[in-house]
Amino acid sequence: MEASTRNEIYRDTTRMNIHDLVRELNENLGTTVVQSMAGVKDRTSPFKWAKPDGPEPRPEVEARLRLGHRVWKTLVMAEGKHVALSWLMGANPRLDEEAPILYIQQQRTREVIGAAEAFVNDNYAA
Repeated sequence: MEASTRNEIYRDTTRMNIHDLVRELNENLGTTVVQSMAGVKDRTSPFKWAKPDGPEPRPEVEARLRLGHRVWKTLVMAEGKHVALSWLMGANPRLDEEAPILYIQQQRTREVIGAAEAFVNDNYAA
């Protein structure tokens, strides 16, 4: 992935209104995945956050959601929606056979972004 594309994804995600960001994730990944990505127990939280006048997530939860959005955008731009969702939920050899969504929960930014970029650049072998 080119640096300009990486920077564009970062810039767009950072500037995006959190309610719009959550709504986009809900529509494309489903609220269960968004809840898991955010690391929250309340199943209704993604619905609430997606409302324009709804509550905002706590700062650490917002950081996870923004990281998840960056990873998702990186994948969806190159591979499409279905591959992106599969990648997020599946065991990943670059992430010790853990699901990338767990790395998002733990805010292990460098590892999960690196694994996503390696996948889309087709240099997946570690």
